[in-house]
Amino acid sequence: MKADLELDNQAADEEVIMTVRQHPWVLARAIFNIILVILIVFAGILIGHWNAFTIGLLAVGVCFVLIYVTIVWYSYSNDLLILTNHRIIKIDQKSFFNRRVSETELDNVMNINYEIKGLIKSLLNFGDVKISTVGDEVSMIVVENVENPHFLQEKIATLAKKYKN
Repeated sequence: MKADLELDNQAADEEVIMTVRQHPWVLARAIFNIILVILIVFAGILIGHWNAFTIGLLAVGVCFVLIYVTIVWYSYSNDLLILTNHRIIKIDQKSFFNRRVSETELDNVMNINYEIKGLIKSLLNFGDVKISTVGDEVSMIVVENVENPHFLQEKIATLAKKYKN
């Protein structure tokens, strides 16, 4: 996906080539959890009829679902790979107060692998891309659950080749 994104420390000749988010399927677990909570709340209401306890259970269930949806959506929408013509930036948003940012220049890219593991990932064509980098120490940037990982691997390899030449 082409991005209309400007970075704070962007070089004059640097342009954002694409941004990549996780495949929407990763939200399926959250949707399952939400449905489970809703079913438990409604089962409690059906069994206990309408009284103070069931109204309290409903209120707690609604609050839990709203908080959970907010946290899951925030993490999903802020977990991002930014690919420019100079570097790779991986923002790994785990929760509200847990963010890890990894960045490497394209000339530090040593190896790029991708893995599609499992039936759902194979059917929906998403998986993990692992980028080995060199610098002061050898490290790995892992981009999890991206759509069409083969395309991303090829795009990074092509940009790294261009950048090195």
